[in-house]
Amino acid sequence: MTKYVPALVTGSVVSVAISFVLGLAASARGQPPSLSTWLPGMIFGVITAFVMANLVGTKGSKAATPAQKEAALAFRAEPGQALLIVFREGFVGKAVGLNLVLDGVAAAQLKSPRFTALSIAPGAHTLSAGFGGLAASQNRPVEEAFTAAAGDVVAFRAVMSMGMAKNTIRLERVDDRASLASKLKAMIMVAPHAPAGAAAQQV
Repeated sequence: MTKYVPALVTGSVVSVAISFVLGLAASARGQPPSLSTWLPGMIFGVITAFVMANLVGTKGSKAATPAQKEAALAFRAEPGQALLIVFREGFVGKAVGLNLVLDGVAAAQLKSPRFTALSIAPGAHTLSAGFGGLAASQNRPVEEAFTAAAGDVVAFRAVMSMGMAKNTIRLERVDDRASLASKLKAMIMVAPHAPAGAAAQQV
């Protein structure tokens, strides 16, 4: 719960500041304090706290180098390896970092629109995607199992579907190379996290 303290403090500061300014303006007009004096400040304070709480866990991801992006767009796996590409599209929650976990190891964090590429060992893998912070309680995470052979290029599109109670994150397999190349070329590539083991390696 302590991780949300900065968001709550900032929201409170925004609320007090706006209410103070509106109060001064009302006093200058000879009007007594009223609902219109403090309500806007409270609303903006709550909105500020909510947005910041959703961003808890979002980190500044390192952009890939031009050489890394060029290698990823070539769709060529390293010898004896497979290539995993994950990209994110959509407006919903675009500023909140989506955490990608491959075989239990943190792989990358994507805002929208962004993509990442990892060199992976052949065999069975599990890719998970989910949010941190307050956004985690509003969005169902997803887990996708897949198998890759040496030389394979496996691509997933991460999108969000709006729901009544919770949004749902989906990982959709993409096989159309031409369409994929067109989308990725216009996106920023995020460098994957340093591998904790042999499961994932930077391209």
